Amino acid sequence: MEPVYLLFDVGGTEIKCGMAEADGAIRQPLLRFPAKAKEIQAHILDHFAWVVQTLAGQAGERRIGGVGMAFPGPFDYEHGISRMRGLDKYDSIYGVPLEKEIKKRAAAVQEARFVFLHDIEAFALGSSRFGPAKQAGRILCLCMGTGAGSAFVCHQRIVKQGKGIPPNGWIYQTPFHESVIDDYLSVRGLARLSREIMGRERDGRTLYECCQKGDRQAMEVYRRFGAWIREAMVPFMNAFLPDAMLLGGQIAGSFPFFGGALREECKKRAISVYLEKDTSIRAMQGLYAWMQSQSIGQL
Repeated sequence: MEPVYLLFDVGGTEIKCGMAEADGAIRQPLLRFPAKAKEIQAHILDHFAWVVQTLAGQAGERRIGGVGMAFPGPFDYEHGISRMRGLDKYDSIYGVPLEKEIKKRAAAVQEARFVFLHDIEAFALGSSRFGPAKQAGRILCLCMGTGAGSAFVCHQRIVKQGKGIPPNGWIYQTPFHESVIDDYLSVRGLARLSREIMGRERDGRTLYECCQKGDRQAMEVYRRFGAWIREAMVPFMNAFLPDAMLLGGQIAGSFPFFGGALREECKKRAISVYLEKDTSIRAMQGLYAWMQSQSIGQL
């Protein structure tokens, strides 16, 4: 009997859970649990173990081939240790080896090997293996939400160094205008523009709804936001020479209102543009693909 793989997209407010078959297909619907990321260390670790044990219970008698967890940074992915501090999430598990602690509490995964990946890298890898961009050789991935996450993919592998690739493949600290990209291609950037143009801060959902109603100020917010994206991405396009641009994250859903400048720039360069609405599914597929590449279990 083929093994199954337990996969977790761990966020600051929610943990999404899925199980992959040996061909990478993710069972749906996904399970969702609160993250409890602000609680004390014992409560967070107990909760992680309970979530893992709950998903493992759905495997029945089948062997668990591996456990994959996608986390936001900062995080020591090689050793499975959170380095988040001062981010209003997971402060209490700073420095804790998660595989060891979860195995203490979850009997079902005692023999399973754990893999930890950056959530954006897992998303990019999953999209390059299973998504509409899978035919592209070189992919520049941008996820916009609370920050500007990024990853660079070359022939279905995450690359973290080389021409046009910033350290670790993370563009968020790249200087841009008065500070760095992270302050502009994010919810903070939208808040800043809406203050300037509309007189008060508006979140992405509100701006989207206003645009649907034809609000010209909201449309101008997104037009200028799209101009920032184009400006910020052009240097990476020039150096990395991607075949495809992959967009994800909560802001990506508003692409019809901000994407014109980026799409036009990509068209000039013969770069295909792809939007991924369900980043969690792709992140789980990326975790599975990574386990395959690491020869975990019998694949």
